[in-house]
Amino acid sequence: MKFIKAFTSGAVRAFRSLKALFIIWLLTFSMLAVFAFPLKSFMNNALGNTSSVSLLNDGFDLTYFMDIGEAFSPLMAAISGGIIIVLIVFFFFYTFLNGGLFDSLLKNKWAYKPSDFFRSSARYFLSYIVIKLLVLIMILVSMFLVIGLPLIIQRASSSGSEGDIFRLLFVLRIVALFILPIFLLIADYSRVWLAANDYKKVFKALGYGFKGTFTSFFSSYFYMLLMVIAQGLYALLVIKILSGYAPDSSGGLFLLFILTQVLFFIKLFLRAMRYGGVAALYQL
Repeated sequence: MKFIKAFTSGAVRAFRSLKALFIIWLLTFSMLAVFAFPLKSFMNNALGNTSSVSLLNDGFDLTYFMDIGEAFSPLMAAISGGIIIVLIVFFFFYTFLNGGLFDSLLKNKWAYKPSDFFRSSARYFLSYIVIKLLVLIMILVSMFLVIGLPLIIQRASSSGSEGDIFRLLFVLRIVALFILPIFLLIADYSRVWLAANDYKKVFKALGYGFKGTFTSFFSSYFYMLLMVIAQGLYALLVIKILSGYAPDSSGGLFLLFILTQVLFFIKLFLRAMRYGGVAALYQL
């Protein structure tokens, strides 16, 4: 079956693109360091290296942070004012890197050069941005029609209890979950088509995105649905692992750092496997 071949080929392609994944990991780590070091400097200045920091080992003590006083206000202002900028930076950053990753997955060979990675990233950057924005708009509109509009109608009719609304919301979220893979397929097929044909024609690529999605719909859909579920379960697993880890020494902090980097690299591998599977379906 096609979607089984997509799984196996996607995993192989992701494994052969480890060089590209390492580039993405290294650049992500460098970007995060730019934001992390100022925060670390603030925490050292505000909290100091006193024994009071050890109180955090037993859990998050909100009253302790309230005692920081005026030193905490600039941090909150900086976070609230800068979070949008950070999100925008990473939006463009990963859109740029996706061009090289898709090219690497399509080439499907060990001897993929870093120069080819960055060349492809630059070549498809603007096209990938437009595709990403257009598909994002499609997702937002569909989520409004599937979730927002029924809830508005339900509340406007003033019928049903809060329990009924909660059950309706639960059902609508399940429906939205089953709709989401369709738009992800459209985006992935569009980007694969651009990388495979070395074009920059966005709307023609989107046209193929719809065509590729619905031509072999069941194989593509089940593959993407399983990948979305796998990535979601992995995210929950990461949260569970990290929330239960409480380092009490410098060695423990170092192990936490290594653990987070390994978990992040696995996340990158799963994403590459998803893209690689769509690339395999495109070439079948």
